[in-house]
Amino acid sequence: MLKPVALRKIHLIGLKGVQAQALRLWQKMGVIHITPLPAQVTGLSGGKPLADYSQVSKQLIRIRAILSQLEKTEAHPAPLPDNIIEAAQSIPIEAELMGLKEDEERLQKQVEEWSAKEKHLGRFTNFELDFGALPSNLKYTLIALNEKEAQAALAKLKRSIKDADILTAQDSAMPKTTLALIAFSPSHDIAPALEGIERLAWPDVGGTPAQAILRAQGELATLKEGLKSISRRRHDLSLEYYQTCAMLEEALSTSADLARVSMGMGESADCFFASGWIHPDELSTLEHETREAFGRQVVIKAAHVDPHHPDLSQPTLLQNPSIASPAQFLVEFLSLPKADEIDPTMITFFTIPILYGMIVGDAGYGLVSLILAFLMRLKAQKGGLLYNFAGLWMLGAIPCIIFGVLFDEYFGYGHAHILGNSLYAATVHRVENVQLLLLMTILVGWLHIALGFVLGAINEWPHSKKHAIAKLSWLPIQVGGTLAVAYFLLHATSFEIGMAGVGLLAIGMAVLTWAEGPLGLVEIPGLASNIMSYARIAAVGVAGVILAEAINKMVAPDPKLLSTPVGILTFIIIALLYVMLHVINVVIAMFEGIIHGARLNVVEFFGKFFRGGGKPFTPLAAKRRFGVES
Repeated sequence: MLKPVALRKIHLIGLKGVQAQALRLWQKMGVIHITPLPAQVTGLSGGKPLADYSQVSKQLIRIRAILSQLEKTEAHPAPLPDNIIEAAQSIPIEAELMGLKEDEERLQKQVEEWSAKEKHLGRFTNFELDFGALPSNLKYTLIALNEKEAQAALAKLKRSIKDADILTAQDSAMPKTTLALIAFSPSHDIAPALEGIERLAWPDVGGTPAQAILRAQGELATLKEGLKSISRRRHDLSLEYYQTCAMLEEALSTSADLARVSMGMGESADCFFASGWIHPDELSTLEHETREAFGRQVVIKAAHVDPHHPDLSQPTLLQNPSIASPAQFLVEFLSLPKADEIDPTMITFFTIPILYGMIVGDAGYGLVSLILAFLMRLKAQKGGLLYNFAGLWMLGAIPCIIFGVLFDEYFGYGHAHILGNSLYAATVHRVENVQLLLLMTILVGWLHIALGFVLGAINEWPHSKKHAIAKLSWLPIQVGGTLAVAYFLLHATSFEIGMAGVGLLAIGMAVLTWAEGPLGLVEIPGLASNIMSYARIAAVGVAGVILAEAINKMVAPDPKLLSTPVGILTFIIIALLYVMLHVINVVIAMFEGIIHGARLNVVEFFGKFFRGGGKPFTPLAAKRRFGVES
């Protein structure tokens, strides 16, 4: 049974004088997962960061701030400087970039203000008067009226406001709105007359609105040119400094990682101590490289791990064939297995596609699945969620085609309908043999759940024989319950077989009670529910078949229509509708196949054995994209 890689635990012991050099060597090799020293270790004090950590941290923050202001440019790997701290300190553009940012924010704010002013002024261009030359002995207000109600509203205002002059014009920005400029004596209170009417902000400009707009546009042009100048300068700085800053950020980040690891190590007056995990194949290389670099100043010792009491600090490293990477991605996405439990990747590599194939069960739909998944995988970012989802979908398309051939389903047709000649008989017709199909899917669920209990027992055996026996006790419960139901409810077996099932059921329940206590029996009805959940394979599949057959019977285009021009047009319309309906059915079938197939694996199956909660194997490693050590 596949399990995560059996990593080797090692102890790393050396003189404090070479600690920094040793860490850099191990980081360069990238093979050791160093774990923080447990607090209960006696005789050792907590680790300290490396001597240059404060400068590294300070320059890392500074370089990241500079990078946040630079544009990303094309960067190629370049040799790292001998002293990355001095190289970072020599970058002289921090103050200039901050000044550019402040200027940009100031100009951008002014652009927004002038743009809003220009937009507001644009409503009044039909008033051909100088707002700055209006008599100062009067008060003024601007209102907006709906065009349909404007005439009546203006007449009412004239009656309400004595000695008022009202000048109207069409709103330039809103053609169905009438604007009105009201001039009135300061002694009049016109607020009651304007109740319920939209009042507009007074345009604070001299001259006509058209002249004010020209001034605003001039200001905007000047401001935008200033923004372009800032952008050009930032672009020039980016071309000159982005690669160097990216390389330094990477190198400083790598040094900061060393400080983090160093703080998790133990120290005495003269020595440092650390524990870690390594792939067995890398141990001899690590020992050789360390011995070559430091001689007897650093010692690497393999540690003993009790198989009955696994080390909780052990990380998990999954190692599966590359073809199973989508299934491994799904497992890691849900929860990484612990280092001492079964890796379900290769199981889900088979079970998820098989359940998907049984649900969709149409060779034509399977072919469409394969093509769509392939195209999606080409477009998706490699290693991402969509990329792995498409890979899992491609795997499911293969059994989908196989089951489609067995069920004799090709876009809802039998092969004889397409070829005009029958070559074979369907193993199961999903509409005509629903009972047999239900029995098949429940049997699949029965076997799937039983496998889960076996895997659960294997997982538990090294830790607790009693818990492992409890897992195995579910097998006689499952077998006995099935035989008892077959006789007492379905009358499908003999009395002897039914009673044998009752006996097996009683034995399993007794063992479960001994191992888990009486509360364990409460879960027995849940077992029946888990197995019956697999009936959804048949239910969802039959629904898809019925819909496909209905589309074929009701909407399939008739070639006889091609005899007349009108018939050809009708044929094209019907054909498009026919294809569209099948596309919808394909999408529904594929979506439900993926959802239900994954659910049955994750909820019903994983619940019988999978714990998860593992810590990933993350070796100390230098991440190099921009810098190359000379």
